[in-house]
Amino acid sequence: MYRVLLVDDEILVREAISENIHWGELGYELAGSCQNGKEAIEFLEKEPVDVVLTDICMPYVDGMGLSEFIFKNLPETNIIIFSGFDDFEYAQKAIKYNVREYLLKPVTASELSGILTNLKEKVDKRKETERKLDRLNEAYNKNKILIKSKVVADFIMGSKTEEESRRDLQEANIILDTSKYCVAVVEIDLYSELYDADKTIKQQSTLMAFAVYNISDEIVWQHQAGIVCQGNLNRVFILFMKNQVKEFELEIKSICLEIKDHVRQYMKIGITTGIGRCVKNQREIYKSYEDAEVSLRYRYLFGESSIIDMKEISDNLSQEISIDDKIDSLIMSIKLNDKQQMDEIFQHIQNTIIGTLADKSRSSLCLQQIVMAVTETLRASDLEGSFYYTRKNQLLTDIADSQTLYEAISLLKQYCRQIADELDIRKNTGGKKYAFLALDYIEKNYADSEINLNSICSYLSISPSRFSTIFKIATGETFMEVLIHTRMQKAKELLENTDLKNYEIAEKIGFSDPHYFSISFKKMTGKTPTEYAREKR
Repeated sequence: MYRVLLVDDEILVREAISENIHWGELGYELAGSCQNGKEAIEFLEKEPVDVVLTDICMPYVDGMGLSEFIFKNLPETNIIIFSGFDDFEYAQKAIKYNVREYLLKPVTASELSGILTNLKEKVDKRKETERKLDRLNEAYNKNKILIKSKVVADFIMGSKTEEESRRDLQEANIILDTSKYCVAVVEIDLYSELYDADKTIKQQSTLMAFAVYNISDEIVWQHQAGIVCQGNLNRVFILFMKNQVKEFELEIKSICLEIKDHVRQYMKIGITTGIGRCVKNQREIYKSYEDAEVSLRYRYLFGESSIIDMKEISDNLSQEISIDDKIDSLIMSIKLNDKQQMDEIFQHIQNTIIGTLADKSRSSLCLQQIVMAVTETLRASDLEGSFYYTRKNQLLTDIADSQTLYEAISLLKQYCRQIADELDIRKNTGGKKYAFLALDYIEKNYADSEINLNSICSYLSISPSRFSTIFKIATGETFMEVLIHTRMQKAKELLENTDLKNYEIAEKIGFSDPHYFSISFKKMTGKTPTEYAREKR
């Protein structure tokens, strides 16, 4: 049974939920109820629970304050919020504090029961995974294969003399006698230099690397293609061996791809594999290993979950990155707001950087050059005080912190597309015209319940994103905000000057649901339509 704490300042809500949810049938027990976040925190400090059901608006400590406390102090506790506020800011905070569900009142017993059932399934699955990992950890601690792994790893890395390695291999009953060798190094992306993994994640690295080792070992054994061992820094080493050298290199890549797919399927994580060049005798195996290690450094260029072959890298190695002409073309595409050309140029720039096999530092410098050229265009357009101009320093930081070249270019591409729209809007004299046409359209069609952003954009022959930007700049509000305000104003006029029923007024101003009209009207005016009519008529 999972323990639940109910938190709401309204006693009727607490009683209704307590009495109408069949806790035992759902696999839960109600551990207690509190009337505010302060009481709940005091309760949780003494009696931790599995699930907290909480309202947002409460005295002393509200639901978000309670969620923050749980997030920081009881991370295993699941939070479900139910609130009468459909507010984006609350939703953002809920995501920040890892809230499982954000429900709008009123919440039915059936709806809440369904949420609790789904949550139990997820928690059960997570706990089962944890139990499996515990069993795997126990097997790992007992497994004597570590000794064999160390012998093979030392041999691959060339850590010992040839005589010492030969003796260790013989004692471990490991026979290496083929005509061709190749070393691959497998690294979990999450534990690579691209990520600043926190302490908890790092503590799991040994266990996760062992799981990758097991998958790799099983697949390599099935193909009778070599030996797998646990390497340094929680990596996995694969020593591929073949007497039949025909298509040996293609088989290596195929096996590495199979390992990557299985790790993704069963562990839900990405791995990158570096492959060294093939060698023909045991004394040169360490060279293949060194090649594999070097190839892993190119993960930034090729992205996560890549298979990087040192032979292909050395065949295409170049020194210079030449994109000056593409920067000029990029600036022109921004000025013309030509998104297609912009995407093509960025693809060319990405391919050029990858083709030169530049490291992260040189790649970042290249992208910084583009940022400077773009912001110079903003300055030349008298936009030095704009949001986009002042954001350049943060963008440079984000690019430097990117885990991959693809991620860095995606950030830069988004920035350039936004600037292109901004320049287009500022120079486009028809921008305000679109806004005025839209206002006229609302005035004439507010009674149509089907009117929405897509219908107005279809009418104006303009994309929703561009129209939304233009309309917001011109009116200070979104299209839907103006539409709702217009409908409410028309509703007020009808309530003041006619004897129409509420459902008739709702229909005349574009609401197909009279109940939703009443809710919207009260939210806008603070009064129900009936109350407003009684005052004004």
